[in-house]
Amino acid sequence: MKLFMKKIAALTLSITLGAAAFASGPFQGTIKFTKTIGPVTANYTYYVKGDKVRVEELGENGEVQGIMIVDTKANTVKALSPERKMYIDVPNKRPARDTEVFVQKTSNTKVINGYNCTEVKVSGKSDGREVTFWVADNDFDFLVPMLETLNRKDKLAVYFMNIPDLEGFFPMVGIERKTDGVELTKLQVSNIDEGDLDNALFTIPTDYSKFERE
Repeated sequence: MKLFMKKIAALTLSITLGAAAFASGPFQGTIKFTKTIGPVTANYTYYVKGDKVRVEELGENGEVQGIMIVDTKANTVKALSPERKMYIDVPNKRPARDTEVFVQKTSNTKVINGYNCTEVKVSGKSDGREVTFWVADNDFDFLVPMLETLNRKDKLAVYFMNIPDLEGFFPMVGIERKTDGVELTKLQVSNIDEGDLDNALFTIPTDYSKFERE
């Protein structure tokens, strides 16, 4: 059971930003992205439908290693272990973190994965970090509620949430660096597919049992 809890904690720490949408109206579909920390790269997939987001962490062979189901309307997160066929309610008792940042919305633009993106730079005034985002301004309405529900504490999420008037934006690329230029973390969208999704993706399978904390 300790191994199960460690895997859940690792997945929770890994969930963060990731993609976009072509259609008018709120995005619905799948988003694939990579997260690189130093020499280690992990792959993730978002499944987005209405108020719910399913996040899958994938292994080297493409197998699903961990799942999070986020319900932004109910403000709940459930973590699933496909290996053990178990799930757990993930509590969110941590207070939201306030941080002082400087935001620079530049005039630099480029097309990423078919989206017109604008460069936004965010720097911390006391923690020696700078994050560069390339954001697309479309109907990515799920992102801010998802980050609020997850209450993320990593710099990419915290800095993004401090950008003014960010509703509808989504970062196609996010790069965290030290102020001396050393790259720490990089997130990049690799594939986007828009379309209707099966509601079963956002429910607990009937053969899964609930893990109870002792």
